[in-house]
Order: sequence, then C-alpha cells, then structure tokens
Amino acid sequence: MDPTRTHRAARSRRSFRRLSLVLPVLGLAVVPLSAETWMPVGPTGGDARALAADPRDPRTIFLGTANGNLYRSDDAGRRWRREEPGFPLRGMSLDDIAVDPRGTIFVGYWSVASSGGGVARSDDGGRTFSILPDIAGQAVRALALAPSDPDTLVAGTTTGIFRSRDGGRSWTRISPMGDAEIKNLDSIAIDPGDPDTIYAGTWHLPWKTTDGGRSWRSIHAGMIDDSDVMTLTVDRRSPQTVYATACSGIYRSADGAGRWTKVPGIPSSSRRTRAFAQDRERPDTFYAGTTEGFWVSENGTASWRLVTGKDLVVNAVLSLPDGVVLLGADGAGVLRSDERGASLQASNDGFSERFVSRIVFDALRARVLATVLGDRQHGGVLAAASAAGPWEKLSPGLEGREALAIDVLPSGAVLAGADNGLFLTSGPGAPWRRLGTVIGGIEIQPRATDVAALTESVFLAASSKGLLRSANGGRTWQAQSLGLGGAVSAVARATAETGLALAATAFGVFRTSDFGATWTLVSEPLGRSSAHAIRFLPGNDQVVFATTSQGLYRSADQGRTWMPRGGGLPLLDITGLALHPDGRTAFASDFKEGGVWRSDDAGQTWIRLGTGGLLTERIWALAVDPRGPAVLAAAATGGLHQMTLLSAGGAGGSQ
Repeated sequence: MDPTRTHRAARSRRSFRRLSLVLPVLGLAVVPLSAETWMPVGPTGGDARALAADPRDPRTIFLGTANGNLYRSDDAGRRWRREEPGFPLRGMSLDDIAVDPRGTIFVGYWSVASSGGGVARSDDGGRTFSILPDIAGQAVRALALAPSDPDTLVAGTTTGIFRSRDGGRSWTRISPMGDAEIKNLDSIAIDPGDPDTIYAGTWHLPWKTTDGGRSWRSIHAGMIDDSDVMTLTVDRRSPQTVYATACSGIYRSADGAGRWTKVPGIPSSSRRTRAFAQDRERPDTFYAGTTEGFWVSENGTASWRLVTGKDLVVNAVLSLPDGVVLLGADGAGVLRSDERGASLQASNDGFSERFVSRIVFDALRARVLATVLGDRQHGGVLAAASAAGPWEKLSPGLEGREALAIDVLPSGAVLAGADNGLFLTSGPGAPWRRLGTVIGGIEIQPRATDVAALTESVFLAASSKGLLRSANGGRTWQAQSLGLGGAVSAVARATAETGLALAATAFGVFRTSDFGATWTLVSEPLGRSSAHAIRFLPGNDQVVFATTSQGLYRSADQGRTWMPRGGGLPLLDITGLALHPDGRTAFASDFKEGGVWRSDDAGQTWIRLGTGGLLTERIWALAVDPRGPAVLAAAATGGLHQMTLLSAGGAGGSQ
C-alpha cells in the first residue's frame, strides 16, 4: 500500500505505503491496562483550514482542520490545545467557524470522503458539540452569522443555501430546490444591518437576496464569467462596499454588488485568494491569503505587496487587536504577526496535524527521524532529539518531493527513497543529494518506496522499476533480477547476519545472503496481496514478519514458509510494526479499521492496547523509543502520539 495515494486522494477532494523502521532498543516493560494513555508529541504544524475569534475576548481563537479536529488558543494564537472530547467527527473538513456574541461556537463542515457534512454547535467553549439535525447530511462549505441578529445563521452547501433564525436549532432552505446555478457554494456574507440581505458565492458566480431568500438575482456584472467566488466581505465602513475574491482575481463593488471592478496589484498566478480580511483597527488595510503567498494592502486595495514566499498556501486570515494577524496555511500550520503582517513567524505550539508515515530512531546519534507525507513544501524528513521535539527539517533539498522511506547509514548519513528517485544527505543541514539511477543508459528516477543500507556503501531500493542495488554508495545502480521482474514492494536487511536481506514482489519473496549480488525465490506470494513491509525479528534472523492488507504474516525459516498470524490479531490492514530487541515483544497496528496490538511471545499471540488519548484508532506507523519504555504511534490525524509503558507495579523504566 502506498500512503501517498490515500493521502493525496483525501487532499484533492477537499482542495500512506509504508510502516515504521525500528532500530534495536532495550528495556521494555509490561503494560498494565491503566497505563494505556496516548499523549500527542508532534511534530507541530499541518493544514489549518479555518480561524475564528471569540468576540467577547479576541485572544480566544478556534482553529479547524481538514480531519475533524478543533483546536483552541487562549493567548491570541501563541499556544494551542485540543479540546476534549472536542468536535466528534473525524474525516470532516472544518472550513468555517463562527462565534456569536454569547460565545456559542458554530462549525460548518463537510466530509472529505463522501458527500455529507453539516453544522455543529458548542455552548461550552468547544469542549463538546451537538450535531444540528435539520442540516445534517449537507456538505457545508460556507457559514456566516448575521451581525445584527446573533440567532441568524446562513449556510452555503453543495445543494443550496440554508438559514436558521433560532441559533441553529432549525434550518430552512432559502434557495430554490434543485436550482441549476445556486449550488456548490463557497462563500456567504450578510449585510451588517439587515439579516435579510445575503450575498452568496458559488463555484460559478455570485448571487444576492434582499428578502431573506424569497428571490435571488445574479450579481456578476463586471466579473469574469465562470468565476469561483471564494470569499465575500462587506466593508465595515459602508455596507454598500463589498469585496469578492474569485479564481479570476479580487473584485470590489461600491453599490452593493450591482457592478464589480477588478482590483489590481496581485499577479494572475496568485489570483486564487482563499482568504480575505479587513484589518480590525485600520480599515484601509486589507489582507489577502492566496495559493501563492500572503499579500497586504495599506491603501484600500489600490496596491498590494507580497509578504511571504509564493510557496505558502493560505486558507484563513484573522485580524486581531493591536496589529496581530494570524494565518492558517497548508502544511505550515499557523503563522503569527504582531505588526499587521509585516513579518510572520510559525506559531504552532500544541498544534500537530502532520501525517507521519515512517519513524526511525537513530540511537547512536540520539535522534528520531520522521517522514511527513501530503506536504511537499513543509514535509519531507524531519528530525528531533526526542519525539516531543522541537522538530526541524533534517536537511534542505527535498522540497517538491514526497519522502517515502529512509534508512540510517553507520556513519549517520541518511538514505531516502522518494516519489521520483533516491537521495542521500551526509548529516543534519547538509543538502540532500540526488543519486543518479541510470539503468540501461536511461535515468529512471524511480518511485522508491523502501530502502535498506546493508553497509556504508551497499544500498538496496524497492521501487516501481524493480529492485535496485548500489555497491558504491549510490554513485551507480544496477537492476537486480527477481523472477519476472516488476515492482518491488518491500526490502529488509537482517538484524544480525551481515549481507542477509529479503525482498517482496507480487510474485513472491526473494532472499540474498551476499549483500544483494544474487537473489533466490524462497516463497510464493503472501496470499492475495503484496507486502507493505518485511522485518526480521531482532536477535533471530530466522523469524521474519510481513505486513499486508490481509493481516500479519510470520515466517520461522527466513521467509521460506509463511503463516498468517491470528492469536488475537485480526486479519486486517496491518501497516505498523515495531519489534523489540528482546526477541519477544512486538507491536502492530491496523490502518483501515483501527487498533494497536501487543505480543509478548514473538508474534504468536496478541492483545489489544487501549487507545485513550488518540483522536483516531487508525494507526499507520509504530516505533519504540530506545531511550525509554515508550511506544510511538503515527495516527491518521493528530500527528505522533506516545504511550509510556509502565511496569506491572506501576513504575516506569527499563528492565
């Protein structure tokens, strides 16, 4: 299984392949049920979709994510926390948050994987939510509160426009049922003095009603046809002045959207403005968050200047008192400015929404490495002294690529497999260097989904182009002959015997004992699916595990024969596997249905661990921390979580 396909599909509907590698560790203790609590540890950042402030105290901020998580800050965005239990539905994109003058929170959401959605309400600061039944099932893409009537809300959905006049308790459709044009809403704005005057932006053009939805008229004069209207903003100084941002640019109207004039200053490549805001204290200052950076105008939109790099994709902009501006962005998470956007710094303490696909502990250098998927600019390979961070990019040079696999060389250099080739860095800060993969006179730049460094100079790479081998530190590569050829899904090096490795293909499992120079088919395919990964049991190279979409397989003879493991472990999509060097203790996780299991007899029998503290039970990768009795889990949402393993008597430590 390739994690990037799963992750990319989810991102495209709203805008991994591999498990963890674990180095030998010491001292794992027995886990009593009472100790089974997971704590979030990072890495910080991720996709931030929406931002909203409590009007009673604008230092209180709420943040929505693309996976159904709601975060709260009580210090104007410096630190964040997840409310417990918080928003109740995973897999929902929380794109719109509104807070009324009484502090009631409304969240408009839509399902990333289906056509559903709705509006949820919280009366206790985001700790608990109720799903509002009258609008349940509607994919809500826009939500607005009437400034003159806090009980009136308007929601734009993929099927039309709905209004509530009693704080969300009941909803009425106010756009014609089945209308060919008033559907696929992206933006809603309500006149500050008249709750019956509503502006609505669709994927095609904008509309307006002045009678609470009894009649609607198109308001696209001056706007380029077929413009996806992403935001609508009414100027605080004059309700007749309205701004619209669309895929064709930014527009301004001085007559209540009777006619639009295009605003100059932002180049066409940056015209997709997902977020737009007027400064809270300086009404001539406007902010535009685009798919190519953050822009500021200080003269009423007459001209604009780019504040950030064009690699920043901005989803939300929030202006706060005293010149504070918050941005919610893809990958970068939250950025904060204390000087009206003139400069910005990351402000993600407590906010972790990265999808970690692989975890590697480098015990010799006292560091942990992680690959992050779904974020080509801010992801790649991250490094930290401990799972709690702080996390930083290991090295520059992987921007624009997906890091799929990593292995640490004896020297501390790191080998990475990516979606378009193989890369090597000599150490922290040293740029990633592409390794040329010329096969048959052609540079193939393969999709390398697994890598193994057998020695400082002998590398193996499982790829879409077959199994590749280098015997000179990656300077040159040769394609290895594995039966009928084709893609290789997994490769693993032994923990004790030098030169021993296994590789898995759709046609079977192959073995080498001479550092990959020659290979022998040792078994047929593992059921009806290819291996996600192969791992040797530390201290016993006879025992090998293979994770697959049909469960965990175990071999007691170096891969010659395999048996599916039951013994309490369901035959599900096992993607995470962590093996302890004591030769007995193992952890496994399922990504499809969810769950984490532990074995104390080398994988013969399993017990399910508790998942308290996890936002979801769907776990992609697992690892064991070599510096303490702790297990790391990379969840589908919420980043990395850690469980500290206690002894039977309740004390932590090694044994």
